[in-house]
Amino acid sequence: MIFCTKKNRLFFVLFAIFLSQNLHARELSQYSSTDLISTIESIIIKENKPKKDTVELKKRLAYLEKSSSKASSILYHALLANGFSVYFDKINKRSEFYYLKSIEESKKLNDPSLIIWTQLNYSKYLYFYCQIDKLIPIVLKTMEESNKIEASEMILPEETFKFFGWIMSTVEDNSAIVYYKKSMQYMEKPSSEYAGVLNAIGNCYFRNKDLTNAMRYFNQSEAIALKIGDSVRYAKILGDKALVYEKKRNLKDAVSFLKQDISYSQKFKIDKNEMYASILLAKILLKLKNTFETEKILERAGKIASSKSYYRSSLKEIIELKLSILNGENPGKELLLRRQLKQIEEYLLKTNGNTVLQRSYWLIQKKKYENDTNKIRLELEQGEKIKIILILISVLTIVLSLITYSYLNKKLHTKKIKLENDRLLFEKKLNDASSDINTYAEYLKNKNKQISILENELEEIKNSSSIYQEEEKIKLLEILNSHLMTDENWNAFKREFIKQHGDFYNTVMENFPELKESNLKIIMLQKLDYNNYEISSLLGVTVDAIKKSKQRLKKKLGDRYELLFEIIDYK
Repeated sequence: MIFCTKKNRLFFVLFAIFLSQNLHARELSQYSSTDLISTIESIIIKENKPKKDTVELKKRLAYLEKSSSKASSILYHALLANGFSVYFDKINKRSEFYYLKSIEESKKLNDPSLIIWTQLNYSKYLYFYCQIDKLIPIVLKTMEESNKIEASEMILPEETFKFFGWIMSTVEDNSAIVYYKKSMQYMEKPSSEYAGVLNAIGNCYFRNKDLTNAMRYFNQSEAIALKIGDSVRYAKILGDKALVYEKKRNLKDAVSFLKQDISYSQKFKIDKNEMYASILLAKILLKLKNTFETEKILERAGKIASSKSYYRSSLKEIIELKLSILNGENPGKELLLRRQLKQIEEYLLKTNGNTVLQRSYWLIQKKKYENDTNKIRLELEQGEKIKIILILISVLTIVLSLITYSYLNKKLHTKKIKLENDRLLFEKKLNDASSDINTYAEYLKNKNKQISILENELEEIKNSSSIYQEEEKIKLLEILNSHLMTDENWNAFKREFIKQHGDFYNTVMENFPELKESNLKIIMLQKLDYNNYEISSLLGVTVDAIKKSKQRLKKKLGDRYELLFEIIDYK
């Protein structure tokens, strides 16, 4: 009996897991395009720090693999690639396969947001393992593609722009600060990420030898790190501030800050930061001729640098410092170090050494130059063609411009008189004692017709080649603005509306006291059977603005939104 109970429990647990995965698999495919990006972002953030257990990761992501949504499949392969990256902790074929597969699938789907994110996801992997030479062309392409869409259409725009900042900073391009500041617009403040970007901007200014701005940004970053209790970020900032003090030749304070940085790094087991801080401290201690303490620090830093293949540039610095300490006094040890140094230099020439960085910088500058050159060439070609055409038609242009101006001016004057007469006629009707909401409805319908006529006229003038088009456009815009719903007209309309639909108005206000005047305008006009286009024309806004206003109202009212429209339809 006990055995059967256990079997039943096991069956129900397995069934629940299966059912949960199937429900998840259906979930992503059912999201609207508006919510899809935020849904994808939440999944990415949840899987931001995968563990080394790839089997468990596959189980956790199974609902994405089983989903019929193509976006789910792309996400599955990209996140699985990240998982294998953490598992192997180096460049590996499994990660490469899934990264490239996710990029390929996103291109087939032709979704710009997913194309940019999958390429960025792959780029982070290449950056982390110092594959700079391979990375730069992909990043340049991704940057170019990101310029073609709005930031609101990107997946995690803050991460995207921050990464572009990293790359430009790595190759010492001044555009890094621009990207960093752009990423801050989409970050939560205060947060560790925000503090990190401030710190990164400080480093950019430091490289440009602007110590004042560098320290200003380091201090801002430090204030946020202390406020939110981010000790890890605080440790890194201390190390960066030490660089400023060193440049100012205040070596004592620089040593103090770096020792604090190392202490925090050891406490929180941040090996990479400890290694960097140790190298900086060793360089300063050598200036102070404290070789004993320098050797001790380099020994520990060397163990960290030897533990990862992608720390070899740091290991190169450590060996060079050790050689400077030996200064030819121990030929045997020096020979071993120089052999080791040669091997590392050969490796770095193919990955992230100065040669690669210089070539990467050259690629970026070359891309900029090509873009500028192509732009200038096209402008020159177009200029030559235009010059020939202008010589041939210059006389015709003058004559046609005069004729067009005369025609448009006469047409505009006639139309202005007609529209003004119509407006005065209807406003006279409104001032009559017999005016009611039906008169207003008729008045507003007429306004919509007039607005439509004016908009068509504006479009014609916009497409006209007349040199006087801007003058005519200004005149038409003045007339158009006079036909839009003014505050005075709205108040008069509202009074008449309440007279005829008082019960409806009172019901709405009793049940929805939080409604703003802008909401009431849309609700009252909708009660009179005006569609979104007609409402937008009267209020002088776009149809999208009306739709978004309704969406915000729906979000604000929640379940009561349906009740509001029941009242509109039936009250």
